[in-house]
Amino acid sequence: MSETAPMNVIAIVVTYGPDDRLDCQLDTLACQVSTIWIVDNGSDEETIDRLQSHERALGPRLKLILNEANQGLAAAQNQGIAAALGDGADWLLLLDQDSIPAKDMISQLLCAAENYDCPERIGFLSPIHGDDTGGTGSPVYAHGYGMGIKRYWLAEGEVDDGLAFAMASGCLVPADRLREIGNMAADFWIDYIDYDFSFRIRRAGYRILGVGSARLRHRLGETHSRKVLGLSVGYRTHPAFRRYTIYRNRVRVMRAHGIQFPGFLAFEALSITKDLARLLLVEDDKLEKLRAIIIGVWDGLNGRGGFRKI
Repeated sequence: MSETAPMNVIAIVVTYGPDDRLDCQLDTLACQVSTIWIVDNGSDEETIDRLQSHERALGPRLKLILNEANQGLAAAQNQGIAAALGDGADWLLLLDQDSIPAKDMISQLLCAAENYDCPERIGFLSPIHGDDTGGTGSPVYAHGYGMGIKRYWLAEGEVDDGLAFAMASGCLVPADRLREIGNMAADFWIDYIDYDFSFRIRRAGYRILGVGSARLRHRLGETHSRKVLGLSVGYRTHPAFRRYTIYRNRVRVMRAHGIQFPGFLAFEALSITKDLARLLLVEDDKLEKLRAIIIGVWDGLNGRGGFRKI
């Protein structure tokens, strides 16, 4: 095992038609973990050939689960989690197919865990999500004053154990935590899976640690730019299907965890306001996306899950 992975760290990568970023991800990841489980969600034959080529190159360190059809992100993660726990993992690393870890990301996360005052209270650790342009990347969301949520950028070397929630991609989870808390919410399909998991972790009394020295390059959606009142406005957008799952699952998370975490309700109210304003002002296909949002909210209120074609 690599010196950067002194414990049995097993990575789980879910794929569906990945681009060449996966090649870079596997090159960077292979020297940091003991085993990589790739769960493919029904990609085409060309992709399967690529994955099997990587399997031959990495030998027993790379293992494949090939689903004939798309099972959804959460269900595929659960397949990988079961396989990793069966392999005796001490830690599980969850990754999207387009997330590329820094060469020392896992050692930085493990170092933060080792130096934490109460390691038995660690729910999971999260890196800083950067972008491909070398910018500051994504902020973290931590407990603020009162019931609010503070949005800020974590400094290099800083560790914050008060994160309100964190993205699943790049998170390093103790195996015992998954055995206790349970799997990802499979019927969410995609979107808000990590919010639900974060809140289940916190409700059980565990902490979410943001680690400023651990870095991950991660795509956060398609970026566009448009002129509004003479100003150039940059924004990320999602198609109607994703708008549906985002709003359906955010309603389900708000219903399940909002009473325990009222700051999240205020945070989501602001997020929804900004999202709808952006949709109405600058995005295309407004009526199609608004229809998807309305259906998503209705299904969320009625507790519907799984895949639904919009």
